[in-house]
Amino acid sequence: MKLPKFITARSTVIVLFTAISVALLAASSIPQRSALGGKTPAWVEKLPASLHGVSDLLGLDYIVGSGWFASLVALFWLSLLVSTISQYTATRIVAGRIPAMTLPHESIRLDIPLSAFTNLAHAVGYQLAGSADDVHRYVKNRTGYWGNFLLHVGLVTVVFFSLVYVLTQHRVLIRLTGQEIVRLTPANVQELHGVLPLRQKLPYSVVLKALEPRFWANDKLEYLSSELYFTDQAGGEPQRVDIAVSDKSKYGPYIVYQANAYGRAFDLEFESARGEILRERLFLPYPPGRDVAGYGEMTVSGTDFVLKGKFYADAERKTMKPNLSPLTLRLFRGKDLLGEAAIAPGGRAQLGPLTVRCSQSEWWTDILLDGTRGTAGIFTGFALILAGVLCSYCLVPREIIVWESDGAIYVQHIARRFTQFYREEFDDIIQNTRITGDI
Repeated sequence: MKLPKFITARSTVIVLFTAISVALLAASSIPQRSALGGKTPAWVEKLPASLHGVSDLLGLDYIVGSGWFASLVALFWLSLLVSTISQYTATRIVAGRIPAMTLPHESIRLDIPLSAFTNLAHAVGYQLAGSADDVHRYVKNRTGYWGNFLLHVGLVTVVFFSLVYVLTQHRVLIRLTGQEIVRLTPANVQELHGVLPLRQKLPYSVVLKALEPRFWANDKLEYLSSELYFTDQAGGEPQRVDIAVSDKSKYGPYIVYQANAYGRAFDLEFESARGEILRERLFLPYPPGRDVAGYGEMTVSGTDFVLKGKFYADAERKTMKPNLSPLTLRLFRGKDLLGEAAIAPGGRAQLGPLTVRCSQSEWWTDILLDGTRGTAGIFTGFALILAGVLCSYCLVPREIIVWESDGAIYVQHIARRFTQFYREEFDDIIQNTRITGDI
């Protein structure tokens, strides 16, 4: 079997489409690194050691970024491309064909000159599309013949740029704390890459100047926006970038997105009985309701202590607007509670064996930089698919074939779709020809 026939065979297309669908279903069902900012999912760490190699080889924690998935998409694209070329050839033949000289049984005899029929056909939108000897072909909505081809072009475009997206994927997740200039390096950001080792140059630095959450009356988040300042080199002029949930912006080669994750970051300073100083930053999510606290925990570096914290948006629990209430801390060693304290920003308290001071509290949020290529092409492909569908179903091509024979003409109406729907149009033309003949 020749390669073009094999690649476009129904069985081949079904196998490829099924394999891609199963892969996407697995990617949506199994936690992936792409949903965790590039972090390895917990289920991978729980696998037996003998299966870690299999997981890494197949990229089961990042299916859409694996080589085998890209290969499946490439083969599917190649199949579509060959099919589209065949569709182009077939469409050209259909659009330019001239029927045989043999009169069909269903043709209608009209005793009027060809010129008179031509004028009537032109009046309702039929144009002469070709003639050979005594056979003439009139077509209305000739563009409609290309609907299926345009649909195929759209599919090829979508799949091609989806492949580009998979191969060039580069996303950078950054956690920012208010008023703090962050120097962006691969060491302090979470990056996610596609199959090809392509990386856009990271901005030099970024600072979260302001964050604004707004809430509905039922305490649900209505709006979340950030005011960011980027620099592209050391000492460069900061460039302001405003983003919000569902309102992205562009900086350099990146599209900048606002993530839903946000809250308050508390800078804590611990002092042990021996005078040792430990500094930690506790990130707590913003409370989901005025009477619900935002909870979080962390391990204190260099110790076996686990620190758990919570805070409310408003100390009196009357509003979701930030009115900093005290931070409540609990210190654990294993399951043993060593101490509990409530502390305001700038305050100090005793927490079990440690003295803790909260030096400051600022907003924190996550932002996403997406330097992946191919997104515009995917949307262009969908536009072509829509144009192809509209072309096929809103510009249905209709034909009237005319044969000249024995001093009369014979006509036949052909509609590629909805034949009965357009039958009345043809009947009106026949009625007008008979009126013309009577005159």
